[in-house]
Amino acid sequence: MCVCVCVCVCVCVCRMTETDSTQELRNAMSIESSQVSVDIRHKPAVKGAHEAVDVHVQGLTYRVPRQRVTWWQHWLADHSLLPRSCIDETRVVLNDVTFTVRSGQMLAILGSSGSGKTSLLDVIACRNKSGKVTGDVMLNGVTRTQDMLTKRAAYVRQDDRLMASLTVRETLMFVAQLKLPKSFGDDEIKARVDSVILELGLMEPADTRIGNAEIRGISGGERRRVSIGIQMLIDPSLLFLDEPTSGLDSFTASHLVSTLSHMARNRRTILMSIHQPRSNIFELFDLVLLMSGGRVVYFGEAKHMVHYFTRLGFPCPQLTNPCDYYVDLSTLDPTSEETEESTAEVVRHLQQVYYQDDVMEANGVMSGSIKPSKDDRRGSPGNLELPDDGDIYPGLRRQFSVLFRRWMRSILEDWPLLGVRSIQALAMSIMLGVVYWQLQPNQSSLRDHFGVLYMISVMYPYLIVVDIIETCHKERKLLYFETQDHLYSIEAYYFAKIASDLPFHFYFIVLYVIPVYFMAGMPADVAVFFQVFAIVFLSVLCSRGLAMMSASIMPTFQSSCFFAQTLFSLFIMSAGFFINLDNILAEFTWVSVVSYLRWGFEGLCLTEIKPLNFTCTDEQVKGSCVADGESALQLYAFGEGHTWQALTALVSTIAIFLGLMFVALKLIPQQPEEHS
Repeated sequence: MCVCVCVCVCVCVCRMTETDSTQELRNAMSIESSQVSVDIRHKPAVKGAHEAVDVHVQGLTYRVPRQRVTWWQHWLADHSLLPRSCIDETRVVLNDVTFTVRSGQMLAILGSSGSGKTSLLDVIACRNKSGKVTGDVMLNGVTRTQDMLTKRAAYVRQDDRLMASLTVRETLMFVAQLKLPKSFGDDEIKARVDSVILELGLMEPADTRIGNAEIRGISGGERRRVSIGIQMLIDPSLLFLDEPTSGLDSFTASHLVSTLSHMARNRRTILMSIHQPRSNIFELFDLVLLMSGGRVVYFGEAKHMVHYFTRLGFPCPQLTNPCDYYVDLSTLDPTSEETEESTAEVVRHLQQVYYQDDVMEANGVMSGSIKPSKDDRRGSPGNLELPDDGDIYPGLRRQFSVLFRRWMRSILEDWPLLGVRSIQALAMSIMLGVVYWQLQPNQSSLRDHFGVLYMISVMYPYLIVVDIIETCHKERKLLYFETQDHLYSIEAYYFAKIASDLPFHFYFIVLYVIPVYFMAGMPADVAVFFQVFAIVFLSVLCSRGLAMMSASIMPTFQSSCFFAQTLFSLFIMSAGFFINLDNILAEFTWVSVVSYLRWGFEGLCLTEIKPLNFTCTDEQVKGSCVADGESALQLYAFGEGHTWQALTALVSTIAIFLGLMFVALKLIPQQPEEHS
């Protein structure tokens, strides 16, 4: 018994000694980190270790319009047809927020939904899209700019935007090739990726696919760490995280925050919003900023928060998580008028007490903060000695190469979808071949010759429109956030997207054209076959261009489908099969002129039917008999046409659609529907 007691005492003493030593080491690292803070104006981000960056926010206020104001509402207000108050009314999202976070510290921003946590991160990181911001945000005493943040900070969003078909290592490698300076060689890029995988504990799932709801892959916690790893590739000095534990179980969340705490000790500054973390996670925070209604209720060291509220008369009950209790304490309860009024009074009291000078000083809001000189406060961003973008970021050629390989790899890895589309193209071709089996050049089959060519030129181009629009809107989630993170330019995405689609597009058309061509008994002529293939190839390219243009212009999947299908319906009706081109009303002739389906159909007819000779019986000779292809073309008003005209019209249509797509990508924010 005595031996057991002695052993227990020894173990406890060892653990206490280890805890004290660990705490001393953490404090020493924190002090060391704060002492090595450098002037951010004179030390650009380079290949070496990241620099220490201190963040000071002073009197930050953010106002946004209460409702979205359109251009016509502005016009009405300018002409006194609408009260100015309707468009000028604003809502205060952040109100006089002040705090300081030093290098080596991790700040947790707490608060209920709508308290301003995400808005605070967005404003500090220059990611707010609208509204008016007043106050100062300083990095090492210098007013922060977008360029400074781009080269020294990283932002991890609440939701993950990863390609499901790629592995963890492939995902990080592709991003590293886009994000790291072009001076990095292949070995250096691989070394950086390996170091990030090791630092975030991703060695075991490194070669496992990311996955999604349809594809089995890594766990939610590992997926979140991959999102963090993407941002860690540039070795940032400043890291923003918007609710990184959202959707994770308690153990995974604890492990993730522990990893972030370890990263902060490596001379990084971490600011994260989090919603009511459990107690062991709370103990990992260095600083806590508790917000309510856009105002600060508490800022200071995490270990002092309970003591602070206890002095105000709000002690934390035993066996209760301090985060849960004090977030609830600073939240309005609208369940009834009485509870709303009583909780509002408590929140007002907490805010008023906190903003007293002595309380702010006691909590370290102003003490030790970075106080820039007047020259620093008035300096323009253009005076900062930052590295030139051309020396830091890969050029268009490298971006195109990486994106092209990523899209190709993603398509090939998603072999079930590739197989379904292959079967779709082949099945449609066989179905048409069975219906129009071995057409003969006689009078009874005359209309069937036009029918099979019309179906070939319309059916597959129609079926792919919605599919491509859906794919483009899914890719918006990557495009919007990756361009926001400056991974690549719109030009690189545009050319890589088109180029990576072409090989598969060619493959699907081969499956679509060859069976129906021979099953329908079309001429066994090499020249005719390749002309038919080229016209169908260009017609499908027109449909792809129409779909991608619609997805780029319209904000939602539904509106894109409506826009594309409306145009497609007009093109179908004016293609020349259902109505003779000579019988179209003069006011609507222009529709047939711009209809790529008309030009595809006409081009196929000129190629396949024009050389034919149709047999006629004696009775048909006496009556109406179409003896040759040229006479048959006259029935559809195609007699004056030429194949080169159809090819020119199709190529021009592709150029117009893709040109409008590029303009839309450049001018219209490709914001996903859920973030609109």
